[in-house]
Amino acid sequence: MEPHGEYKIELMNNIVHVFPSGGFNEQGIIELHKKIASIAPHDKPWALLEHPKNIAGLTPEAVEQLINSYQNLGKLNCVAAGLEISSTWRRVFETLIVDKVDIPVYLNSDSDKLEQLIKQELDCA
Repeated sequence: MEPHGEYKIELMNNIVHVFPSGGFNEQGIIELHKKIASIAPHDKPWALLEHPKNIAGLTPEAVEQLINSYQNLGKLNCVAAGLEISSTWRRVFETLIVDKVDIPVYLNSDSDKLEQLIKQELDCA
């Protein structure tokens, strides 16, 4: 199956910012997280800040792959993940993902608050 979902990625200091859009299937998440791992710092702790807002979605298979991907990123020195999401998606992520991942996952609709939380995690790493 072809990967679905589009994204832009930026590395700013030791935070990987991801701007996804569209509907992501399992293969789309695999492709995206391979790209994240390829640009993330390999010699120091880093964090992931995703900005899906209301313009990206996930298939049920993509949710399972997202959990696996977060676990794998944790093994690559990722110390935290933040998701800038609306209240609609927040409940889904709290229920299906947050407790199943070994790294802290922060959910908020305020990008500045997320970045502050992530920077605190990086300062402690």
